[in-house]
Amino acid sequence: MNYLLHALMGLILIIFQTAVRPQIGFLAGIYDVLIAYILFLGLFRPLKETLVVVLVFGFVMDSLCGGPFGLFLTTYFWVVLLARQITRFLHPDNLVLRFFVVALGVIAQNGVYMGVAVVLENLAFAPALIQQAAVTQLLWALGTGFILVTIFRQCHRVWEDFLGAYFVREAA
Repeated sequence: MNYLLHALMGLILIIFQTAVRPQIGFLAGIYDVLIAYILFLGLFRPLKETLVVVLVFGFVMDSLCGGPFGLFLTTYFWVVLLARQITRFLHPDNLVLRFFVVALGVIAQNGVYMGVAVVLENLAFAPALIQQAAVTQLLWALGTGFILVTIFRQCHRVWEDFLGAYFVREAA
């Protein structure tokens, strides 16, 4: 049943990212909001569940995007690895971690994008424009990342309470 929640959250975030965000002027420089959800999964959910969701979200975003196929999947995979490595040293419920983790995810995402652009020798923009976009995304991540991760955590708790109240799990 957790996969149903992930599908709903993914659908909402993908629709926001692909249809709503381009239509709202001040949201033009915001980062990939799925990164915040992927980081939430990497911090708070089991690895098997996280990898399944990352594979599906990565495939969907690669299908919708005009970039090289596998770019989002690769990025999401590295972001999950980053989140897993961070939890080896810091507790996931650490408020300072929640504040900075999305910014770290955005830095990792931009690093993967830059690496792919260099490997494919397809750097179509001036470095100054890329730097400005990266700084804008980083500021958005610092401003909204904590809020999004907290909302995702609370949504998952409400979902688990709902399932616990209305659905009985059979003992194995």
